[in-house]
Amino acid sequence: MRRRLVLAASLAASSVALALGGASADVVEAVPSDFTDVVVADLGTLTTVEALADGRVIALEKGGRVLRIDDRDGSADVTTLANFSVCSNSERGLLGFAADPAYVTSGFVYIYRTIASGEPGGCHNRVSRFFMNESGIDLGSERVLVDRISSVGGNHNGGDIEIGNDGYLYIAIGDAGRDPRGDSGGAGANDAAQDNSLLNGKILRVQRDSGFAAPGNPFAGAGTADCRTRGNSAATPTSACREIYAYGLRNPYRFAFDPNTSATRFFINDVGQGTREEVNESARGANYGWPMREGRCPQGANPPCAGPGAGLTDPVTDYGRSNGLFITGGAFVPNGVWPEQYDDTYLVTDGAFGTMWAWRGELDLATAFEFHDASAPTDMVFVTGADVPELWYVQQNGEVHKVTPPLGAQAGDSGPQRYDALDSPVRSFDSRSLSPAAPLRAGQTRLIDLDAPSGATAAFVNVTLVRPQSDAANATAWQPRTPRPATSNVNAPENANVANASIVPLDGDGQLLLFTQATGHVIVDVSGYFFDADDAVRRGRFEPIAPTRVVDTRQGGDGDNLFERAADGSGERVTVPVVSAAGLPDGTDETSAVSVVVTAINRDNAAAGFVTAFPAGATRPTASNVNVNAAPDVRANLVTVPVGADGSIDLYIENVDDVAVDVVGWFTGFGADPDTDGRFHLTPPAREVDTRFGTGFGRLGAGSTESLNPSSVPDAAPALAQNLTMVRTGGRGFVTAFPGPVDRPNVSNVNSSGSNQTRAALALTGLDSGAEQLFAGDDSTDLIVDVFGWFE
Repeated sequence: MRRRLVLAASLAASSVALALGGASADVVEAVPSDFTDVVVADLGTLTTVEALADGRVIALEKGGRVLRIDDRDGSADVTTLANFSVCSNSERGLLGFAADPAYVTSGFVYIYRTIASGEPGGCHNRVSRFFMNESGIDLGSERVLVDRISSVGGNHNGGDIEIGNDGYLYIAIGDAGRDPRGDSGGAGANDAAQDNSLLNGKILRVQRDSGFAAPGNPFAGAGTADCRTRGNSAATPTSACREIYAYGLRNPYRFAFDPNTSATRFFINDVGQGTREEVNESARGANYGWPMREGRCPQGANPPCAGPGAGLTDPVTDYGRSNGLFITGGAFVPNGVWPEQYDDTYLVTDGAFGTMWAWRGELDLATAFEFHDASAPTDMVFVTGADVPELWYVQQNGEVHKVTPPLGAQAGDSGPQRYDALDSPVRSFDSRSLSPAAPLRAGQTRLIDLDAPSGATAAFVNVTLVRPQSDAANATAWQPRTPRPATSNVNAPENANVANASIVPLDGDGQLLLFTQATGHVIVDVSGYFFDADDAVRRGRFEPIAPTRVVDTRQGGDGDNLFERAADGSGERVTVPVVSAAGLPDGTDETSAVSVVVTAINRDNAAAGFVTAFPAGATRPTASNVNVNAAPDVRANLVTVPVGADGSIDLYIENVDDVAVDVVGWFTGFGADPDTDGRFHLTPPAREVDTRFGTGFGRLGAGSTESLNPSSVPDAAPALAQNLTMVRTGGRGFVTAFPGPVDRPNVSNVNSSGSNQTRAALALTGLDSGAEQLFAGDDSTDLIVDVFGWFE
């Protein structure tokens, strides 16, 4: 059993916004020795804990309070957001909460609660949508979705609500303790779970804006009905309910979705009658057998026992009453964030004995690894922590706990690396192409296998956010099982398509972790890989040059423009002789790849467009490098692309008015002499400049230049890798990074198309005596500079 190390202070029941200092928290010694369990807060009788995408947490008190806990800085600030009037006797109360996938924009949240009424039993359960902001929940904004759910017996209310990857609202409802129709009985004789004209003993799947049945539910057409508000009693019509997704459940108190898949996969924790507790896997139209079966046996029996009859679905795991009395919360471990042995693991607890098992496929849950020994836990959820997702769980005694895993140290300097460009970019991940297609959810991580070659230590990737559902969206990619960097790789406004290149360290299996702050689709294209290069090498060393503009279609064929766009422009493929135009070494033996900044400009185009760069003469890959939105918009991105046999690259341009191409350097080929100059060193991100807080220097005015000598880079380094982010832009403008003190070249690295925007772009920038210059053109901007590598 656990033992206390420090006694925590408690929160007064009447508090509205109180703080618990991190130092006063309890530390619990019951998890594995390399994990930590800290008591974050001590509140009232708790039923539910849910995560918000920004790392804050919602906890529900059975008596009606909705509490928001903010422990991101260790202060555990607790704010009351609402105090609902609920029936709280027996197992009734404030039971379920879910935030909309686009909560940051919509403000919508969903609540499952028991309210007083004239229904049988004096109370019934209701699911409603409300509006919530920083100040609290607007009780007057209620939109009732599903109502008059029977609570005739006071117990077996279920109460969990979650939103699936398919975007629909799922609701778990218990069998009400006794049959609402009154034609069977109570306890083990209650057959409400088999009566599909009642909502009790079911999982519902409904549209989250209306409560109406979601398309594809098992009961539809003739003989079915809309049951979302018709009631559940002896007078209820016998037509099957369209809202039902699965049935045959006694008291599905909690269920949890799997964040490691695009499928809407979830496990249902169903409380047993007197012999077995069970975990069921979701399936459309599944009948889990209650009251005929309890766990994997007929009701009242224990293994060995007869299997399920035709049309019944047994649980994936269960356990007997010698190991626990009632199952409660569960959560899937996000792959890639905890130690590897916890990948593909489902954590599940018993509310009486307090055991928390780590299930990995065991038929008898009691034989699974006992991960933790808690005290009457009721619910759990993974929360986006500052470094890694944390497991939060709540107990009946009001304690809110946070379990943090051990982390591998964030890698320091990688040592010297060489770069091998792929022949063409490879699309390694596209959430739109998964089966089924589903966006990545806000506040979650996804482990992505790039199928990297053996020995690859890092990948040159292009990460694209596709139409995120909230404004100020961002994504971060990093090495699995290490702390998540405080920096982001790509930023996008709501409903936009935005790409940014990044160099991301990989684990030994060629995988990276991706975190998304907003719900939306994500694409990862790989341009090449880095490998250890302890000795002098020929191929894969970077040689910076003074940035040189070789294409600007706005010049109409004059000056440095190498091609002129056709009038319509859509779907055009053009060839750019970058090697000769920029004066690079001739031949692919000397120059294996070039690094160029491609800028896409939409002045009039009403459609979103993109540009893809690839070797001249090669087959166009299924990838993009720069995504630009409908006019007015300007987007730039760094592209590293192999050159064709004649030293050229091809651009495929679709729905883009104009394009500029700036050459910033090149990677050596096998024909180069062996050397150590130009080898790359990947380092942890270091924030060298953030003008919002006066770090490095102040806000850049239009036409101003600042010098930066990054402290995270050796003075002798000829070039660095950095992410430049324009923030709170004054208007249409750009930032140029170049070696000092040369004259500023007529190029740009990152562009804005309006005021108050956030725009980011990777830059490989030459240095002069360890210094670079940063110029803001056309309008003022704040600037963030994150350095994450340098070249010898």
